[in-house]
Amino acid sequence: MDRNIDLLYEARLLGNVIKQPEAWYEIAPDFRPELFSDPAYRAIAEIIIDLTEGGQRPSSVKIYNEMQKRQVGLTVEDLISVVTGHVTVKETKSLMAELEDLYKRRVVYQTLLNALNKLQQDDKETDQLIAEAQQAMLDAFDKTGKSDVKSMQDVAEKLFYRQERIQRGEQLPMYPLNLDRLQELVGGLETGSITIVAARPSMGKTSFMLSECIGWAQKGWPGLIISLEQEDIQIGQRNIANLETIPVGYLRRKLDEENLNKFYSALSKLRELPIRINDRRGLTVEQICSIARVEKMRNPGMKWVAVDYLTAMNMDEKYYYLQVGQAVKKLRDLAKEIDVFVILLAQLNRSVESRQEKRPLMSDLRASGNIEEFADVILFLYREGYYNPGFLGSETGDWITEIEVAKNRQGGNAGRRILAIFKQPYMQWESCSPGSYWYQKYNEAVKANMT
Repeated sequence: MDRNIDLLYEARLLGNVIKQPEAWYEIAPDFRPELFSDPAYRAIAEIIIDLTEGGQRPSSVKIYNEMQKRQVGLTVEDLISVVTGHVTVKETKSLMAELEDLYKRRVVYQTLLNALNKLQQDDKETDQLIAEAQQAMLDAFDKTGKSDVKSMQDVAEKLFYRQERIQRGEQLPMYPLNLDRLQELVGGLETGSITIVAARPSMGKTSFMLSECIGWAQKGWPGLIISLEQEDIQIGQRNIANLETIPVGYLRRKLDEENLNKFYSALSKLRELPIRINDRRGLTVEQICSIARVEKMRNPGMKWVAVDYLTAMNMDEKYYYLQVGQAVKKLRDLAKEIDVFVILLAQLNRSVESRQEKRPLMSDLRASGNIEEFADVILFLYREGYYNPGFLGSETGDWITEIEVAKNRQGGNAGRRILAIFKQPYMQWESCSPGSYWYQKYNEAVKANMT
């Protein structure tokens, strides 16, 4: 970092504001004293803010008088050199951008230096120190961001550039789900959003998530799986079963020639998928966010993060209810921050098992109020065949799964359901279309049970 360059930009920006006060209104929302590395220039910035907040124009005379009152270590000649450093009003915004960038560089340098000192002296876990360093940088960058208040012109420009990128094929407005009938109801997933997939154990939610992840990866959209329950090799086995229709149970024993060939074929496909996995257990939501940020820096093209599952995160039991909701909120904030969509699995409350009607309700989500508040999409999975095995006289009937759209912030259709077939031995999912044999038979049996 060139100290002289810093001071030159700082002097020029101050000169523009003093010489042409109308330029002030273009940069006022983002103008901060901490952007200035020189203490004297920082003091002038504070004076400019105080004068303008008091309804006064920041003239050279007023600034000099305030400098004298506050005993700022600048002479008249120094102030004159600042004023004569003014170039053009048009340059004001670019100078502001340069100062913001230089400030961020100083923050990165100081934050990393502090982190290094803590690593040498602090007894905290390394992951926690990394998370603290990341948060310190994010907090500092927030101070240099654009004003939170935006005009409709700002919004219109943002929409224009977004649509232009969509028209050129550089950005998808929504990332579709792989089950076509579910996609029709939900309308796809948008970056910056979080989707909750909730069910009781053994309903197939992990396999559903992995099946969607494989589909996204096959379309060329990289992502990260954070598994707090299953090890990487178990995830790999499920993916191999899915890719080549090998019963997952076979992968725990010696394979015959046919399945061994399928296994090698699946391995080749698996290697090509742009998916990364972290299977460390007991992570806090802060550690999950930290891991995702690092992966996004490593691969800027990363589009999604999948977390299995919410209540397996390390939380303080004393504040469990609050922390569950905060975990969802932090993951949703992360989605916006690093421009990905998040899919998060959640267990439903055991109270489901104690009632006659076992289809999920929103109240079955643990800490449901908080989860519902922050989630963009909530999907419930339910299999009648789990509670009533053989009710259709066939194993396929037991695989039929109801997927309910319990909430869809952007696309509506809350309360509507589709049927899908979870081919459990192969960890595969496919739509069960209206009019098909199994669709009709299932609905007839469900109606008969309800009457």
